[in-house]
Amino acid sequence: MKFGKTLDNLMVPEWRHQYMNYNELKQMIRNAVEKAPSGSRPSNDVAIGYYRDFEELFFNSCGLELTKVNYFFAHKQAEAHRKLATLNYQLDRRPSRGSASSWSRQTENKRKLPPIKKLRLAMSEFYLSLIMLQNYQTLNMTAFRKICKKYDKNLKSEAGFAWYDKYVLRSTLAITLQLDRMISTTENMYTDYLANGDRSEAMAKLRVPPLGHPTPPVHVFSAGLFLGLFLVGAIICFISYFSVDTSPEFRYTFVSLFRGPISGVTFGFCLAINIKVYEKVGVNHVLIFEVERRNAIGAMRALEISSFFGYMCTLSILLYLLHKEFFIEDPIYIPLVQVAFVVVLFLNPFRILFYSGRIWLLTVVGRILLSPFFFVNFADFWVADQWTSLVVTIVDHYYLVRFYVRYFLDRSDAFDLSPITRWLSFDVCLRAHYTDLFESPWTWAYITICIVSSIYTVFWDLLMDFGLFRVWNGENKFLRDNLVYPRWFYYFVIVENTLLRCVWILEFALVHQELIAPYNGKSLICFSEIVRRFFWNFLRLENEHLYNCGQFRATRDIFITRLDPQEERFLESVMDNTEDLGREKLNKKYF
Repeated sequence: MKFGKTLDNLMVPEWRHQYMNYNELKQMIRNAVEKAPSGSRPSNDVAIGYYRDFEELFFNSCGLELTKVNYFFAHKQAEAHRKLATLNYQLDRRPSRGSASSWSRQTENKRKLPPIKKLRLAMSEFYLSLIMLQNYQTLNMTAFRKICKKYDKNLKSEAGFAWYDKYVLRSTLAITLQLDRMISTTENMYTDYLANGDRSEAMAKLRVPPLGHPTPPVHVFSAGLFLGLFLVGAIICFISYFSVDTSPEFRYTFVSLFRGPISGVTFGFCLAINIKVYEKVGVNHVLIFEVERRNAIGAMRALEISSFFGYMCTLSILLYLLHKEFFIEDPIYIPLVQVAFVVVLFLNPFRILFYSGRIWLLTVVGRILLSPFFFVNFADFWVADQWTSLVVTIVDHYYLVRFYVRYFLDRSDAFDLSPITRWLSFDVCLRAHYTDLFESPWTWAYITICIVSSIYTVFWDLLMDFGLFRVWNGENKFLRDNLVYPRWFYYFVIVENTLLRCVWILEFALVHQELIAPYNGKSLICFSEIVRRFFWNFLRLENEHLYNCGQFRATRDIFITRLDPQEERFLESVMDNTEDLGREKLNKKYF
């Protein structure tokens, strides 16, 4: 793989514009070679002047890039120095074992001490930020070395090596003593304070996955296997559904029992595609969702999960449709077994099957249900937004559970599987009192509410969630200054989102004209909303990502406890003293 591609893959997304612009400098060299005077001998004044002018232009550009990188590297080092001093101070406040301090002082200290769990999390995230900064330094040093080497090779010169030796190797970027010491100090602090002196345990907790490390082959194989099985099963299910001679009642029961699982699987595949695109364009969804980077679920693993449950769904559908061929007398229990299997896998307490991902989702769900008592994070209202698009899916599962409860109790209304029957009864009542549906004031009340809701949600999507219509002229007209995706994609989403917000009009018309059954109308709403949310996710996370880019925020900010003014002054004096002592005599305790 060429270095330019490697650099793009290994960049910290939020720092993308702070890296050395390797591809642009490489293009400058390519253009210079292509436009060089042809047929000129090296002693020709025209050729000499051309190469001298280009050399000045090229290394001026390199100088600007080096200045940008040096400034950012120094800024992030200073920021890390401050944060490490704060963490060290917080850790050092914890009472030492065998301390002779009074009982009252220990009680006061304990009252103010941050939880040990939060300290571990803060240290882990800080260590990750140092490794990312170290990667930033390494990539930029390599980029400058390679571009200077490419300059010498293409222009038959030694000026590139001389410039690299004179400027890059003596720059702030090349001096990593402070960064290396901070990494070592963090490891020692975690070992001493948070791992009871066990360095192997500390390094296991601080472990950072290799940047650009591919998905383990076992997950790639599993994803491919289950995806293939799912596609074959889905095709067979589609053929069987239209080939088996079934009654309208059977089809209604089938849709009521399986629409929820099918829509859930469809939504899972949409999320897998979302994650893949995020990884491709550099939208840091791991940071946005406040997920532990070491245990994050990537696109391939998301595809593996979706394909597995998709395959299980196709097996259930085939057993239900072809139950006679499989000698199953009562196929009603098949959806129950499928749902129970999924619930058991999701709620199992063992540290297997994406344990960290399941715990994260359960935690977010718990925070949503108890939202009046917790501060709402981005992940909380993002998951809640996904739920609003899965209303039909959630209601289908509710009626599925209710059906089995009534079925086991042998109640006569067990097969009242959805609110569609009540809607039909309401429609019959309206028709009994009015010759035309549109004569009813309730119909117009329904239409008015839907229109107002659609207008409000469209404007909220475009202005608040997507952050569009910030630019009213120029090439990004009706969009915004910073774009991650191709320009045409935003115009497409604007149209698509607006139309699918109004899909209720199509459902109303088709059901009113009796072109489709009411339960199929709800299926239209269900899958249209899943498609709308699929595209919504691209622009909503991009908008949040651009905010993080503006703040150069690449790791989670773990708030421990606020320092009082006296502690702030003490910390600043300690940091000033360590600066005066020089690098060789830095006080490791507070550095």
